[in-house]
Amino acid sequence: MKRPNPLPPDRMTPAERRAELCGLLSLGLVRLRMRGGGEVSDETGEPCLGSGPIDLAGAA
Repeated sequence: MKRPNPLPPDRMTPAERRAELCGLLSLGLVRLRMRGGGEVSDETGEPCLGSGPIDLAGAA
């Protein structure tokens, strides 16, 4: 796995920042799809991204 970029964002070009962000987002999507066995929405037929409402009580 590629290590995080240690360069501060203010020292990166916009293209470098965009490339790093796209890489992080695509890795997240791959990991989400690899979890597999997820529920499928009856309404849309799309995979559900979560198991229900998130309880944020005490998260702060």
